[in-house]
Amino acid sequence: MPNILYVGNTVNRTDPTRDGPAPAATGLRAAHVRDTRRALLDTARRLFTRDGFQSTRTEEIAEQAGLTRGALYHHFRDKEDLFRAVHEEVVAEVAPLLWRRSNDPSASAWTLFRANSEIYLEAACSNESYRQIVLIDGPAVLGWRYLAERGNGPTDKIAEYLRDAVDEGVLRPQPIDPLAHLLSALGTESAMYVAHAENPEDARRQISECYERLLAGLVVTDASVIATDPANRGAVAK
Repeated sequence: MPNILYVGNTVNRTDPTRDGPAPAATGLRAAHVRDTRRALLDTARRLFTRDGFQSTRTEEIAEQAGLTRGALYHHFRDKEDLFRAVHEEVVAEVAPLLWRRSNDPSASAWTLFRANSEIYLEAACSNESYRQIVLIDGPAVLGWRYLAERGNGPTDKIAEYLRDAVDEGVLRPQPIDPLAHLLSALGTESAMYVAHAENPEDARRQISECYERLLAGLVVTDASVIATDPANRGAVAK
């Protein structure tokens, strides 16, 4: 990169009418910044997933990314800041998998809630980065306050599902906000159970069975809801 930057500076000196760096040089520097940040994020994700946050050193991240520690600290304040950026990317990868009414306008609110619950359990089971970075290291490194501030959205979304499910006659009328918080906590602990299990596949199957039995007690007509639940008809990718 020094030769590229030098060429850019030479161009500037030969044209005194220009204000600021040459467009080509600016574009190259911007691309270099993006590539550097991407290399750090990708390498950190791999090492955080493999070794965990505590056992991963910034020196190792920089070395395996082919960069210096100075480059790492130019983009991120410290290891925790880098971890936070990786954490946000891993969480964001699950969002496109979630069911929405636009996918199936005929789907009931309860069906959507159940399908999305299974997607989070599947991520805890099969996505190593999600399991290690989000569920195992995330609470310890970032703290529950940070996660709660970022994670209130799912609880609000659950409340929306529940209100719609009551309107649709699937759930009995009941206080929605406390139920939404209860189900949010239940989902979080279910994912944690899977993430910390020695055999995530078995843990996911067992927790899903328990979860289903608990949720069945909330519905007005259990059989009709269970029969249309994507988790039971194979609509959610396993």
